[in-house]
Amino acid sequence: MFLRAVAMAAVALTVTTAITGCKTEPAPIVIYEDKRDSIWLMFDPESGSGHSHPFEVSREQMARVMSGVYIKHRDVVAGFGMFFGDEEGEPAFTAAQIAFAAPHLAEALRKASPRDMATFYLTSGDKQAGKLVTSGGVFVREGKMFFILANARTPPYAVQYENTYAFDQRDQPLIPIAKKKFVVGFAPKEALLSNKQFRGKPGYEPYLDESKLVIIDLQKLSTLPNSPPTASGASPVPPRR
Repeated sequence: MFLRAVAMAAVALTVTTAITGCKTEPAPIVIYEDKRDSIWLMFDPESGSGHSHPFEVSREQMARVMSGVYIKHRDVVAGFGMFFGDEEGEPAFTAAQIAFAAPHLAEALRKASPRDMATFYLTSGDKQAGKLVTSGGVFVREGKMFFILANARTPPYAVQYENTYAFDQRDQPLIPIAKKKFVVGFAPKEALLSNKQFRGKPGYEPYLDESKLVIIDLQKLSTLPNSPPTASGASPVPPRR
């Protein structure tokens, strides 16, 4: 539902802009950007009464969150929604991506307004697959971090899923290139909150693709042992560069 709504909204915005020649949303605030990667603050039209921003989070806390996010690959067979993949999952981010992005995302949340979301667009290379995209967004409401992972090392084209052409969605990091490629989890599970607890509450309704969203209790996470590796196989806090 969320993904379909985002895609439809993107198309509608493109058409409206073409017709009226005017922008309807503020331009993103660049926290970091180069030819490969970007960390932006983007206006969140679904923020409702507002997120709990600006929010103070340390680089180490942000790194621990990113280290705990993992994915499980899946496929849909003959329309029956059968899931296959590694039982334990695999880290959504590499150690290098965490070391790079965690400080910038922490800075973004410190500078965010209640109407902003911190977004990330990270690329990596693979000899066989070529360019791979990892993207999504992060915001905080009342001490709970909502972490959306739209893409995880996904090629800009995914013939085996939906798309037969490559596109650059740096300015639309919440749109998945291949919706059915994976589901997202978080470890330690003691800090993971059930999405159903937030259904119908302000700030949650627009993010109803629950397979791409984890909600983390930051206070609970801070009380849990920080022992590597996590269940997802990632080191909780990468070394400083």
